[in-house]
Amino acid sequence: MKSVDYYSARPLYQQEVNRDWNSKTINTTYTDVNPHRGNICLFCAHEDNRGKRVAGMILLFGAGAASFIAMVAGLVLSNLAESNGGDIGAALGLPMALMCIFLLVAVAGLVIYMSANEFNPARRYTKEQLYLKFIKCLPPMIHSIPLASWQVDQMRKNR
Repeated sequence: MKSVDYYSARPLYQQEVNRDWNSKTINTTYTDVNPHRGNICLFCAHEDNRGKRVAGMILLFGAGAASFIAMVAGLVLSNLAESNGGDIGAALGLPMALMCIFLLVAVAGLVIYMSANEFNPARRYTKEQLYLKFIKCLPPMIHSIPLASWQVDQMRKNR
């Protein structure tokens, strides 16, 4: 279990300051800033994402194999069309479209796999990285927002 220090704060009001015609600075004033300590189990989070990793891997390899099969089918159909004196471009239309669709599905599978593999218990994480991973697992707070310790330090410095 890794411990994560964070703060909860209630936003009081926001003020927009125009720096120039193209940019704005938003100053937010918080009240009721309270320290908290939470725990995150990277092994549990890694195990909870196992289904997503398996689904992403199935999509990746299944769609990759289907894309390869569609490409080979397109080559066979184009050779058959050429030997019969037909239109090669018409024979390649559907298989190449299927190949492109399956390649996009394979990329989606890769994205799902990589996003589910973010909780790696073997990696060493900094406090900032642990905080960002912890916030994803934290249930939503009512009328308050979580703040990192470096955000609170920055607010104290800007007083």
